[in-house]
Formats: sequence, structure tokens, C-alpha cells
Amino acid sequence: MRNRKENACVTAMCDVGFMQRKAIRFLNILSLRGPNIWTYRPVLEAWVDIGALEECPSNTLPGFVDRLCAWLPTLAGHRCSYDEPGGFVRRLHEGTWAAHILEHVTLELQNLAGIPCGFGKARETGVRGIYKVAVRARQEDVARACLHAARDLVMAAIEDTPFDVEATQQQLQELARKYQLGPNTACMVDAATAMDRGIPTLQLSADNLVQLGYGSRQRRIWAAETDHTSAIAEGITRNSELTRRLLKACALPVADADKGEPEGGGQRHRLLVVGDTLVAAARLDAGAENFSLPHTAADVTDQVHPETAAAACLAARVIGLDIAGVDLVAHDIACPLASQDGAITAVHACPGLLTHLQPASGEPRPVGRAIIDHLFPNGDTGRIPVVGVTGSSGTTEVARLVAEFLRLSGKITGLACADGLFLNRRRIDASDCGNWQSGRRLLMNCSAEAVVIENGADVILGQGLAYDRCQIAVVTRIDPARHFGKYHIDRPEQVFQVFRSQVDVVLRGGVAVLDAADPMMPEMLPLCDGEVILFAIDPTLPEILEHRSRGGRAVFIRGDGLVLGSATDEASLVPLTEILLIAEAPSNEHLESVLAAVAAAWALGIAHHVIRTGVQTFSPDSNANDGTHPTTPDPITPHSMPTHA
Repeated sequence: MRNRKENACVTAMCDVGFMQRKAIRFLNILSLRGPNIWTYRPVLEAWVDIGALEECPSNTLPGFVDRLCAWLPTLAGHRCSYDEPGGFVRRLHEGTWAAHILEHVTLELQNLAGIPCGFGKARETGVRGIYKVAVRARQEDVARACLHAARDLVMAAIEDTPFDVEATQQQLQELARKYQLGPNTACMVDAATAMDRGIPTLQLSADNLVQLGYGSRQRRIWAAETDHTSAIAEGITRNSELTRRLLKACALPVADADKGEPEGGGQRHRLLVVGDTLVAAARLDAGAENFSLPHTAADVTDQVHPETAAAACLAARVIGLDIAGVDLVAHDIACPLASQDGAITAVHACPGLLTHLQPASGEPRPVGRAIIDHLFPNGDTGRIPVVGVTGSSGTTEVARLVAEFLRLSGKITGLACADGLFLNRRRIDASDCGNWQSGRRLLMNCSAEAVVIENGADVILGQGLAYDRCQIAVVTRIDPARHFGKYHIDRPEQVFQVFRSQVDVVLRGGVAVLDAADPMMPEMLPLCDGEVILFAIDPTLPEILEHRSRGGRAVFIRGDGLVLGSATDEASLVPLTEILLIAEAPSNEHLESVLAAVAAAWALGIAHHVIRTGVQTFSPDSNANDGTHPTTPDPITPHSMPTHA
């Protein structure tokens, strides 16, 4: 935002007649549901026309700052450009513009609604008085409601008219509660998305059904149940007599069916079993009725006797549950149940986790992390190979060719591109599917073992990327002029920000495939967290030579062949005359598409003979069918290859 000092001249303009013409108008509100030009997280981007307020920064509006801060005293915590608490209020007193104020008020209303949000930006466009305001949107409907409420609040403060902040806050809190994850699901999602796990999550419904991981590697959770929670086991737990009978048959101490809990049987405990491990235990406080509320039980995890822990784990196995709450009564949890007439009283299929997350006393237990580590053991992230393709031209060809390489390597591959939505050779949708929604459909598909998604500039600017991170990012040649005039993009540096979004999300172990001849490549290369592979027709480009001298890989043409080059070695992959796409439509653009796709396949670790077969057989025309009958070879495996290959 600007920091102009025009107070003397603009104050005179702020008379009553001029005040009546002031307004904040939304021209457009975009929901960017994935990584975008602003941040890695979903945001709302509002195009805001502040009209005559362009001439009236905050310090020229009589009483505005005092009214705003009185209604929202928590704005004092916003750091803003000074990076310290109170920074935003300082900006208000110095003079800042309505779009910037709208950003901060929207964020604060989300905070007050119970959805903490800290990211926001307000930037001028090339049109006077029109701004882009971006705010973090953890929940889209709540963020949108907060944005509109913020506009009304700011205008009321400007015009010195009443505004019921308390009623607005209550309405927003009710809306937030409608969409917020419950504590059981939330603790698992938080554990999954922690930096040291990095498991992607997709909320599939408003009532806590969440997908962890992508495609065929996904798992699903719903409160404290998982996709491995047996319906039969859940049914058993609802039948207390059947539960007792099964446990008793395995020599576990159970309460008598007729007498209920044993007379003088001790205190009630809840033991949480995940997999085959006791991960938490709590003792219900005197007077508390159940374990469903926080701060009603004391943590006793470290006191549980090994025999009692083993009994709880066996009880979960007998019923058939991967996550179970085992209720028992015991005088002393540190002693075996048999020595004190202790007994198991119930087994629960969907145990509440709050009692372990927020005990009345003792140590809170990371039960969400325990469940995530059970679902994704040994550091598994639940990710499948995800390839994102962007650029100004050739992206559809590149995406289709990469998908063909993956399919030939034996993976069930999803493809979302301008030519349609595909699963292997079956075309599910023939419309333009290079967009967020189609990409998300593939990531949700439990049969997809790899996914390729085409992301044009319009998708990045208007929808965001469908995935949080990707293994491979391909950026073809960028022509800035092709993107001017839309989304208030009118400068090459803005175009660079669009396409760098794809490189920014490459995983640390992933690869960015970049065009060595593109003028934007040198600035884009260091943005990748993983490796970079360059491609170019000319192997003598200084960028190619320098990259290889630093140990980098490159794909290029030497003589009449396509070559894979590392720091010191070169491997000829295929003669140009055998590349079907080039034979059908010779052009440098098609050749660059092949180079980019081959580089992506190399980055994916696909065998050279598979890549060779792909370029020898791939044709966009022959591959465009409804998928009922495959028109290219079956997936290639070492066993199906000729011995001389």
C-alpha cells in the first residue's frame, strides 16, 4: 500500500456532500481454493472499487480511527508493515486506504468468529481506485461472510452510523461452528498437516469426513473412525451383551451383564487403543457423568499396568476395531485388573478424544498424532506422483504425453487437461478439464496411482492449484503478452508471479522442469525446493552448459537424436525420426513439448525404454477416444520387454 502525505489537500475535499458519495464496492470475489499467486493456502481475492475514498486516507476521516478501534479493539494486535503489535493502528493514524483497512477488518472478524487467520494483502491495480484484497480463507463461506460484514463495518465507521458488532460477531460464530471440524477430526488433521508429516488433507463434507493423502494412497477419517473401522465391529459395540460375551470368551475380565458395573468396583477409566497400542488413559473425575467433555478426567497414561494395557488392546482386537475406547473400572490403574476385581465395562467404536486432549489434570496426549502415525506408518505421506503443467503454450500436449509415460510404466493415471478428464485411456469428460475442480476429482479418486494436471494462467489466477504440493512441475515457454489484459495483469513481472506459483509448490524431493531458453528461467530456477531439469533444442545454450557444469540434468537435441544429459554423461534416447508427434506435425513447438515431457518422465524415474516407447507411439489424435478400447500398448514391465531391449 502507498504511504502518501497529502493530508492538507485532501482534508478540504472531505466535506459532507463528498462523504455521501463514498463507498466500497465489490467488483468480483474469487475463491482461490489452492496455492495461488498470494500464498500456498486458500484465499478469497476481492476486486474492490473504493471510489471517492481513494482521495480520503484514514487519517483524513473525522473520528473514523477512534470508532473503528472502539468497535474492534483487538485490531491493536495486528502487526502490519511495522511487524510489531499495534503496527496496523499506527498505519491508521498515519493514513492508509480503505482497501487495506478492509483486509485487516476481514481477518479480525474471522478471528473473532473462531477461525484464526493471519494472512492478508491489499494491492493496487492499474486502474485508479481499484484494488485486489486477498485474505486467508480457511472456510470459504465464513471468509466470504466476514468480507461482506467487514465492508459494512468499515463504511459505518466512515459514515458515523450505528453498527452492532456483537450481533455480527455472534452470527459469524454460528456460521463458523456450522463448518468447523469437530475436535476429534481437527486434532488428526492438525497432526497430518504438521511440518514433519506433510500429509495432504481434503475435507469431503461439512460433517467431518476428511480424506488424508491423494488417490490410491488416501485414507479417510470421520471423527475418531477410519476407513478401516469395521461396520461389524461398530455394530458389536452397540450390543453390550454381545460385547461382553465375546470379551469373556477370550478370558478378559468383564462386568456382569445383570449387575452392570461391579459393586465398589473402583473408579471409571477410559483407555484409548490405536492399532495395537495403548496411547492414552484417563480417570473420570468424581461427579462427572462421562468422558465426552473436556476437563472431566485426569490423565493416567503413564500409570497403566502393562497387563491392563494388554487387556485393553486385546479387547479392541476381539471386537475388531483399529481405534477403540475401552472403559473399565479399577481401584488402582497401576495394578492388574485381576488383583482388584477390576473389569471392562464397554468398548466404543468412536471414542471422544477431548478427554485426552484437554484433561483436567496431567499431561495432554498427542492422540491425533498417534492415529496419523497408525494410518501412515514409517513416515508415509499418503502422496502419489502429482505432475503440474503450466506455461503459455504446448501444455496440453505435454500433460497428455507425461500421462502416457506414466500409464505405460504401469500406473493407473489420471489426467485433467484441456482435452478432457481421463483415467488411463478412459475419457470421463470431454470438456476442457484443465481446472481446479477436475484436478480435485482425480486426487479424490481412490484408483488413481498418479495424476497429471494442466494449469493455465487463468486457473492459477482464478481458481488456484488443485493440490498443495507436487512432485513434478513443468513450465513451458512463457509469452507475457499473451496474458495481459485479464485479471488486471499488465506487466511481465506479474506474469512471472503467476507461473512461479507452480514452481513454488514442488516438494523438496521433487523436480521442476524448465525451458532453458525462456528469459524468465534464471529467476525461476532458484525458487524450486527440489531439483531442476532444463530442456532446450540447442545443447550449446549457455544456460544448459552452466546448469550441467553445476551437476544439473538437461534434455536436448544433439545431431538427429533426443539426448538425456547429466553433468558428465549423455544418453541418446531416440532418433528424432522415430518420434511420432514430430513426424506427424514437425515444428519446434512440438519438439519442445516432447523435450519437456521426456524431462518430466526422467524426473519421475520412468525407465528409458518406457519413455522411448511413449514417444514412438504417442499421437494426440489417436489417443483421443472414449477409452472403451485402448489404442496404445499395455503398460510395459521388465517381464514384457524383449530380451534385447
